[in-house]
Amino acid sequence: MDETIATVGEFELIRRFFAPLGGAVAAGMPVLTGIGDDAAVLAVPRTQHLLTTVDTLVEGVHFASTCDPFRVGCKALRVNLSDLAAMGATPHWYLLSLALPSATPVAWVEAFARGLQTTAEAFALTLIGGDTVGTPGGIVITVTVLGLVGQGRAILRSGAQVGDVLFVSGTVGDAALGLAWSRGQLAGVAPEDASFLRDRLDLPEPRLALGKMLQDAALAHAAIDLSDGLIADLGHLGVASGIEARIDLERVPLSDAARRVIDGREGEMLPGLLAGGEDYELAFAAPAGARPAIMEIARRLALPITEIGTCAASKPGVVVSRGGAPMVIDRGGWSHF
Repeated sequence: MDETIATVGEFELIRRFFAPLGGAVAAGMPVLTGIGDDAAVLAVPRTQHLLTTVDTLVEGVHFASTCDPFRVGCKALRVNLSDLAAMGATPHWYLLSLALPSATPVAWVEAFARGLQTTAEAFALTLIGGDTVGTPGGIVITVTVLGLVGQGRAILRSGAQVGDVLFVSGTVGDAALGLAWSRGQLAGVAPEDASFLRDRLDLPEPRLALGKMLQDAALAHAAIDLSDGLIADLGHLGVASGIEARIDLERVPLSDAARRVIDGREGEMLPGLLAGGEDYELAFAAPAGARPAIMEIARRLALPITEIGTCAASKPGVVVSRGGAPMVIDRGGWSHF
């Protein structure tokens, strides 16, 4: 019989799998008091602002019970890091809250913790505390990430200006296609394309280097990460900034895999890709004069950055056009309710 967390107990679970994640120093930022006390004590430089973000993943909503727990651990951290990337911040610490059914195999927790550790090491993060509880329902994972940015230097959603140009990193819609494929809703997808799209869903790449370079050079007036979908998130940016985000559908960047999957069905499938969510790319507004500097950043990072629209003085929100004509998109993005 597989060992379960009920036979091991909460404190042994923490000792085995999570206490070791709190031993590192995050990129030179010492943890004065970490795991094992009532609260963490952090040394925050006087010239910095502390940023914090939190995300929750729920079994059956954000990941299936059959998902590889290693990948679940990786994604739980990566989606939070994307929020800090959008603000130009550097992440340093994280907190973990787990609600686990008593029948959860210890092997699941071990693989999940390895996913956390792999991601934390890649981005120089230290676990500083959290909570572990039982639940009669499915697994619930809540991660809080804390980071630093120079005082008054955070890139907000609210700074876009009329006349700004809208850019997006990477490609859009891959995660939506990866989810559709995993649910058996796409037929005839080549194995290499299916693998690429599923990786884009399970292992999003937080664009921390891009956010930091935009912040360092003061190029972006506003930015947001694409968690709810390009339409919804640029709509959030538009409302926060009091501008209309105008997107040219024909400029929205798609991966080669996505183009192959939707070939011949663009009219049917493109709107869903704009609203699908979980791309975790960065969309940002910058003055037109910043184009050369932004393209240089794209070259240095070997990361595509595409101009997809403009900011206009009209009703705050987002408008999508194709061939110069406004489109009606009946999907607004991901919503839990």
